Amino acid sequence: MFAQSFTVESLALNLLKEKDTGIITQVRKNDENLLRKLIAMGIMPGLRITLEQRFPSYVIKVGEMRIAIDRTLARAIYVRRTR
Repeated sequence: MFAQSFTVESLALNLLKEKDTGIITQVRKNDENLLRKLIAMGIMPGLRITLEQRFPSYVIKVGEMRIAIDRTLARAIYVRRTR
């Protein structure tokens, strides 16, 4: 049996609450430079992510890294919440 529950739908990272955790499902951005920036930071589908702070910037935890991102990047990262 599965010990962890999760949602089926994914939503933009900027819609999560602080301390919410999930799995990155996709990165939506038409701007190739932003996509390259996210990949360079190690943000890609399949990774576990936690939103640690929303203001003054979004602080996320991916693996053992903590990264500060702006709202534009937070809107491009889609996450399936885990509980």
